[in-house]
Amino acid sequence: MKTAVITGTSRRLGAYLAEKLSAEGYQVFGLTRQLNPQQQYLAQIVVDYQSADSVMSAIHQVQQQNGSIDLLIHNASLFEKDELHTEDTVSFYQALFAVHMQLPALLNQHLAPQLAKAQGGGLIVHITDIYSENPNPAFSLYCSTKAGLENLMKSAAKAYAPQIRVNSIQPGPIMFLPEHSNSEKQQVMQQTLIAQEAGFEPIYQGVRFLIDNKFVTGLSLKIDGGRSLGK
Repeated sequence: MKTAVITGTSRRLGAYLAEKLSAEGYQVFGLTRQLNPQQQYLAQIVVDYQSADSVMSAIHQVQQQNGSIDLLIHNASLFEKDELHTEDTVSFYQALFAVHMQLPALLNQHLAPQLAKAQGGGLIVHITDIYSENPNPAFSLYCSTKAGLENLMKSAAKAYAPQIRVNSIQPGPIMFLPEHSNSEKQQVMQQTLIAQEAGFEPIYQGVRFLIDNKFVTGLSLKIDGGRSLGK
C-alpha cells in the first residue's frame, strides 16, 4: 500500500485530496489543527503548526509507522488580509511563516529518508499560489510567505534529486471562501480567462499528473484558469 502525508486535511482542499487518495488505495496521514470525526478513512495527527515541538512530535509519529512514504503534500495554509492584523502584525507574520515555511521545511528535511525509499522515488508537492509570483498588496504578508514556500520547493528539488521529485501547484480561483462577497467573486471571474469557479478536482488532477510523470521536478504548475494572465 502506498502512503501519503498531507497537511491541513480537516476541510476544503486538504480534505478533498485526502479522500480522493484514500479512495485510490493510499494510506493517508493527515496533519491537522483539529480532528474531523467524519474522516475515518485517514489517520489524523493533531499538530500545532506554530510549535516546532508539536511538529516534530507529529513527524516522529509518521516515521514510526512508515518505513517509506510515497507522497508528501504541503497544503496547510493561512489566508487573511493584512488590514485585519494591523494590531498584531508580528504574531500574524510569525503564524504565516510557521505554516507556510517552517512546517514544510521540517517535514521535507525529516521525512526525506522515508520518501527516498519509496518505490520509483518519492514525491513532494508544495501547494503555493499564483500570488507567489504576482502578489496582491492586500495580502502582502501571505504572499511573501507563499513565495518562500515556492522558493523552498526549488531548493528541495535540487537537494533531493533524483530520489525525490519536488514540485509545486499554484492554484487560482478554485473555491471561494464563504466570506467572499458577490462583487469580489465577480471581479475575480472578470480577471480569469476561464471564468468559472473550478472546484478542487483540477488540483487533484494536477497532483495525479505529478505522481504519474516521473520526469518532472522543480516545476511550478499553474492551475488557475488563466487568471495569472488575465490579471
